[in-house]
Amino acid sequence: MGTALRAPGSLVQQGHGVSGVDPLTAAIRLFAAFALFVAAVGAHAQGWTPTRHVELIAPNAPGGAMDYTARIVQRRWQEMRLLPVTSAVVNRSGSEHALAYTHLAQRKSDPHVLSLASPVLLSNHLAGRLPVTYTDLTPIATIMTEAYVVVVRADSPLKSGKDLADALKTKPDALTIAINTIQTRLAAGRLLHAAGVDVRALKLVVLESNKQLTGLLGGHLDVAVASAVGFLPQVESGNLRLLAVTGSRRLTGPFSNTPTVSELGYRNAVSETWRAVLAPKGVTPAQIAYWEAAMYQVAASHEFRIAAERVQGEAVFKNAEQTRHMMQAEYAQAKTIMTQMGLLK
Repeated sequence: MGTALRAPGSLVQQGHGVSGVDPLTAAIRLFAAFALFVAAVGAHAQGWTPTRHVELIAPNAPGGAMDYTARIVQRRWQEMRLLPVTSAVVNRSGSEHALAYTHLAQRKSDPHVLSLASPVLLSNHLAGRLPVTYTDLTPIATIMTEAYVVVVRADSPLKSGKDLADALKTKPDALTIAINTIQTRLAAGRLLHAAGVDVRALKLVVLESNKQLTGLLGGHLDVAVASAVGFLPQVESGNLRLLAVTGSRRLTGPFSNTPTVSELGYRNAVSETWRAVLAPKGVTPAQIAYWEAAMYQVAASHEFRIAAERVQGEAVFKNAEQTRHMMQAEYAQAKTIMTQMGLLK
């Protein structure tokens, strides 16, 4: 996970974001960083602003996680008057994000259509489910990250992530582990591979989040790996217990006592999902700079940070170059773990 609200080009020192500092200091840092950023990109951005309606694509149906983020972004555009034109969120769901990203790729050189993106852009391309990936589009910024959690019933004999690893080292299919996407499958794989488990032999079942919850509470599942938010009420009521957080930092609220995979000794097992913004291939440097500046202002806003925290996410910022390098590195990492899990030949 990137440090909280890092300025473009690492203008805020690496490892020293907003989290963990007092609000006044955080505000001063953000203002200074943004002033430097505006000066740095101003020469590029001069002479271009949107001239017609802007479409922001959410690659899933209304109510989904990507839709939630897209609507916050579009609302911030309006409330902060960042665009001189109208804008709207357009849901292009279907074929595991393929419809959204294919549509974006077809709008080559059009700076008036953007899309939210997640690591699905990388893993589903590797799996052959997406015809395009980040190299066929233009990364603009990364604005939010979110970790997954490993959860069991409160009365489970598994008390920690170490217990989970130990139980699976001798018999990898001894436990039924629920996942809901290829990303949570990779998160489980990274953790257990780092712990020395044969991840090809795991007993994994794919279930939607609500069915994961039902299965855990009913005793039909041993473990689930998913986003934290869906489990929150049952964790608070004492029916479920968290073993680990796959991110690089602890979560807040009732999840705050749960260790990260790094704290458990598996530093190479960090798995997080992110929310990035993409443009079509062929947009100009001035257009990229304009959208970088707009997305930085969104990510730096108090309202966006609060919205991210509501879903146990973290508001962050990586500029276009940083986002492209991040995607390149994660594509290679995903290829490795998917090969280890037998998902790729």
